[in-house]
Amino acid sequence: MKILVTGGAGFIGSNLVDALVERGDEVVVIDNLSTGRRENLNPHIKFYETSIGDPGLADIFEKEKPDIVCHHAAQIDLRRSVNEPLFDAEVNILGSLNVIVNSIRSGVGKFVYASTGGAIYGEPQYLPVDEKHPINPVSQYGVSKHTVEHYLHLYALQGELNYVALRYPNVYGSRQNPFGEAGVIAIFAHQMLGGEQPTMSPIL
Repeated sequence: MKILVTGGAGFIGSNLVDALVERGDEVVVIDNLSTGRRENLNPHIKFYETSIGDPGLADIFEKEKPDIVCHHAAQIDLRRSVNEPLFDAEVNILGSLNVIVNSIRSGVGKFVYASTGGAIYGEPQYLPVDEKHPINPVSQYGVSKHTVEHYLHLYALQGELNYVALRYPNVYGSRQNPFGEAGVIAIFAHQMLGGEQPTMSPIL
């Protein structure tokens, strides 16, 4: 089975790619390496260094004709989404729509979308937060990630795309950057290992 993974050089995406290769799938990776790292790339995959918003994505889909698309590429910096909402929307909404439209055109059988957990739901009205919790994002990042779910739902209703959206919580593990804005578990663990006191502050 041929699987195309966007963001396959990133923290989550590269771990997914390794698992797919290990089980015997043919894997194609698209990543512009803005936050992903070349050293994360599995040596047994086909790699395209390009953005998900690039019009040339159509040529890649036409050439590769993947059976499944796992869409993990995104603008992941919540703070940047607040300061640069147009850039956030350009990557997360328009870029994702470019991936979705090309998936439909090339006859992709299954579309897996890496959405987000807490950023979609906003301030919890009850705990634990489940999938029935009201969706009231309090950041531009949460809005952009949830908007893509609406597009996917629409295309599914029209019978054009079979999809699943994964609302990841605070994922942590190997290859995660403890010096970035995201990944609170890795950031706090790194601080505590260094004898520092983790602190939290509001972003809005």
